[in-house]
Amino acid sequence: HKLVFSFMLWTSIFKNAGSISETEWSFLLRGALAGSVVDPPKKPNLPTLSDVQWVNVIYLSENFPPFERLRYECTNRILIVVGDFEQMIQLDLSNQEDSKVDWNKNLSLFERMMVLKALKEEKLVFAITEYVKSQLGKAFVESPLVSLPLLYQDTTNVTPLVFVLSTGSDPVGGFLRFAAETGNRDRIQSISLGQGQGPIAEKMIDSGKKRGDWVFLQNCHLASSWMLDMERIILHIQENPRDVQTDFRLFLSSMPSNRFPVSVLQNSVKVTNEPPKGLRANLKRAFNEITEDFFEDHALYAKWRKMIFGLCIFHAVIQERKKFGPLGWNILYEFNDSDRECALLNLQLFCQDSYKIPWDALEYTTGEITYGGRVTDYWDQRTLKTILKGFFSPETLEEGYKYSESGTYYSPDVLTLAEFRVFIESLPLIEEPEIFGMHENANLAFQTKETAAVIVTILEVQPRESGGGEGKSSDEIAFELADMIKERIMTIIDPDEAH
Repeated sequence: HKLVFSFMLWTSIFKNAGSISETEWSFLLRGALAGSVVDPPKKPNLPTLSDVQWVNVIYLSENFPPFERLRYECTNRILIVVGDFEQMIQLDLSNQEDSKVDWNKNLSLFERMMVLKALKEEKLVFAITEYVKSQLGKAFVESPLVSLPLLYQDTTNVTPLVFVLSTGSDPVGGFLRFAAETGNRDRIQSISLGQGQGPIAEKMIDSGKKRGDWVFLQNCHLASSWMLDMERIILHIQENPRDVQTDFRLFLSSMPSNRFPVSVLQNSVKVTNEPPKGLRANLKRAFNEITEDFFEDHALYAKWRKMIFGLCIFHAVIQERKKFGPLGWNILYEFNDSDRECALLNLQLFCQDSYKIPWDALEYTTGEITYGGRVTDYWDQRTLKTILKGFFSPETLEEGYKYSESGTYYSPDVLTLAEFRVFIESLPLIEEPEIFGMHENANLAFQTKETAAVIVTILEVQPRESGGGEGKSSDEIAFELADMIKERIMTIIDPDEAH
């Protein structure tokens, strides 16, 4: 949803400035509406050009002057560039002639996306990503890494920290590392809530607030019947801060649930703990959690660093294969950060006393237990072990080894953790399906689904159009209200009268 919000924010600025019209915005979201094109010309006899695409082309040609030649040029090769994203549109595979119109010169970035909407809609989500990135920066399309030190500064002994979970996320590992770094590892009391665990959790909170401990109540959504009691306990803490040690901290984690107390959410620090989206984002999170001592100080030197990188990119690949649906895995598995951490700990355990790498043991524990223990389908098990060999095996330590045919993904020949992080930043934001061992057709299905999800989300938050001609848009109402409030605000406020 971050991409959707950023895209809508930027386009709203342009719409208010008059650079993007409502008609252009409507076309990008809905395409040519039924009845908007009367008696379209005969469609070229091309199997790759659908009736919907042809109607979109005619609609653009008839209603927007910059697209006047599109109906004549659409059978030639058209190159569309949006930021770092490039897409060659070639409807007639036998025609190698480039379009006579320089569309990238004649069209704005938004208008180029309208061409993609008309002829290559499945690529629209990537164009939107690059559009936002080129206009606002990478920070507006990438999920920020969760920084517990910063979040901790916002908490107090009466202000809890709530982790809002999603499938595949697990904040426990990061929480325990932060506790160890701050010297609070021995003061943690933790419990995973469920049936009958409420009274135990209440005793933990009661003793923790007296001793100044950290109490972590995990999976609150599994104890919905105890939520009212939890709300009462937290309210009592907030109303009686003098009875609570200043070092006391309360941490909660829960999936989104309508049974979770609203008052607790309103009076807490909240953070979403979503799994990273994309290979680069997944690697960034992994290497953000790895310490320099663990990564750099080992007798295996370069081999050690390559094995760590291989495990991390393997973890990212098997997580990202879920986006291909049943083409990626027959059954969707909830691989999470704990699996990667467990695999890295096993790697450290098997390699701490020997210069010889016990590959048989490592491949078995990683492929059959750490990750394979989640996999129940026979073909998924074979797929998992095959992928593992491509990223975590003796061959991967050879000089010049590449994880993909294109050579984009490999373990860099650098020494420090910081240099690996720089390399990860240089990886493409939008990855090709080859790194996942998938065909381009699988990527096409994913792109179509992803674009549809983005468009539907934007449409759901669009104002409902009024049937009457006198109806005002939500933006017009908001601007009128803002002007009215502005007129009523005093320019000079007397401090004495204000109190």
